[in-house]
Amino acid sequence: MERENDVKLIHKILSGDDAAFGILVEKYQKSVHALVWRKIGDYHYAEDIMQDAFLQAYKKLSTLKDPNQFAGWLYVIANRLCIDWMRKQKWMQERKFVMQSLEATRPEEIERSSYTHHVSEQSRTESTEHSHALVKKLLEKLPESERTVVMLYYLDEMTTKEIGKFLGVSVNTIASRLHRARKRLQVDQELLVQEVLDSENLKENIMSQLESIRGKFDSFIAQAKSDPTSGEDILKEAHTQVEDALKGEITPDLVHLADEIYEYIGKVGMEKSVSLHRRYLNVASDTKERFWSHRQLSGNLARLRRNTEAVEEQVRLYRWTCEHLSDADVLETVNSLSHIGCWEAEGRVDEWLQLYEEASERLENPELSRYARCDFLQIGSEILRAYGRLDETLLGMEKLERANGEPDWEHYFRFWLAVRTNRLLVYSKQEDWDHFDQALTEARAFIEEEIEKRNAGQSVNLSNLTWAAHDVGCCLLWSKKYSEARHFLQIAADLSRYDACTHFFLAVSIWASEKDREKTLHHLKATQDYVLNPNRDMYYSNFLETPEFSDVKDDKEFLKALGQKLESNETS
Repeated sequence: MERENDVKLIHKILSGDDAAFGILVEKYQKSVHALVWRKIGDYHYAEDIMQDAFLQAYKKLSTLKDPNQFAGWLYVIANRLCIDWMRKQKWMQERKFVMQSLEATRPEEIERSSYTHHVSEQSRTESTEHSHALVKKLLEKLPESERTVVMLYYLDEMTTKEIGKFLGVSVNTIASRLHRARKRLQVDQELLVQEVLDSENLKENIMSQLESIRGKFDSFIAQAKSDPTSGEDILKEAHTQVEDALKGEITPDLVHLADEIYEYIGKVGMEKSVSLHRRYLNVASDTKERFWSHRQLSGNLARLRRNTEAVEEQVRLYRWTCEHLSDADVLETVNSLSHIGCWEAEGRVDEWLQLYEEASERLENPELSRYARCDFLQIGSEILRAYGRLDETLLGMEKLERANGEPDWEHYFRFWLAVRTNRLLVYSKQEDWDHFDQALTEARAFIEEEIEKRNAGQSVNLSNLTWAAHDVGCCLLWSKKYSEARHFLQIAADLSRYDACTHFFLAVSIWASEKDREKTLHHLKATQDYVLNPNRDMYYSNFLETPEFSDVKDDKEFLKALGQKLESNETS
């Protein structure tokens, strides 16, 4: 009779009678709360989860195909909320530990770690859902009354007493239904077990393969960090293994791992990454995964200078993100320094400016984080500067300085430095040397102060110091103040021996200021020796485009230092 009552109540609710849902809540709330409390062990949080369970049930009630199954369906909703809650508690405990070391971790490493966590969680969820799908095939063979009991007993590990209390029937009735269900499914159960085992064996093989590749890649990173000029043989093995794996089923874990490996094999890796993400976008169902993959695709097309494709993919990503993701994500799609030359080469700068203005309206969203706001203002202004919009760049820097707030914010230094370096570059283009010197004095004071502290044995943030010396050095180089640029870039190179970008710009400043062949070649070679530099085979094209090297573009020693293979009769 209770089943019939549930069915009638559900029909009333779907017809617009909300009071009928209150009757369902009153009927099941004690049972749901008791079950949730048993699972999570916290009475008050159990009340919150119980309320969420009923709220979800109300919203999704129209999707319940068989109203007779309401009780079991409601329990499954509550059970999943319990699992989510427990995972969140575990994550929060882990996060407390991780936060202790995040200050020394680069933002891109943090982002990659969060993606890895996301993919790992997704993989576990898919595994659970796969097992449940197989069990569902078996349950479909049962009458509704037996199906609900089997589901609660085997999938959710409830005792017969708990099921009886939950469904409002005696323990003997529950035991009888279980007995009939077991007998009815004896043959089919054996087939199902075999299917599950076959599926799990396949999954274990795939996971074992991925673990092998991950272990190889991690060994490469560890080796390269201990000796930044070694480890390529290990990388080659990992690359071969991931190529073999990609011939089979494509999964989020595999795509992320392949993307990491491709990053370190230069232009060839970028080409492979483009093909990989075009393939993955056809099967990725998670919106965050699609966003990440599409950004990787567009970014690599830009770095490969496939201008038309890069621009089209960036526009497509922007439009898709506007429909599916947050304002912060939308702002991120417009801001890409890699795409600057692409829009310019395509003669579509005005179109980018329209997208930028359209996206800028989202800055009015009060829920936008300070970081998202500052990141957009910084990168957007740097692109405006590259397109010669100097007054707009300075206006953007004023907005960025206001948004940056107080120095105790964890990201304050990044945006503080961005304001100073962008002003240096704008004033240089405007030949406003008075304001240029003011901005340089402020930045130089920070660097010199930090060096004095370090020399005195005081604690300093080496990452910030290196970063500032590098960026200020580059601003001076692009302003053709080569001797001063060399001074700051040398500081950055000394603090971080294996930063390929710093070494390349240091080579430019040395050659332009003093034509010291030995030093220049030393720093150019460093751009090729550092195996953790993903762009090392791109420095040759940078060399050809650098005006300061116009007198040595055909010089054999320079070409050899940049990793260019020469004919045997030329090198002998």
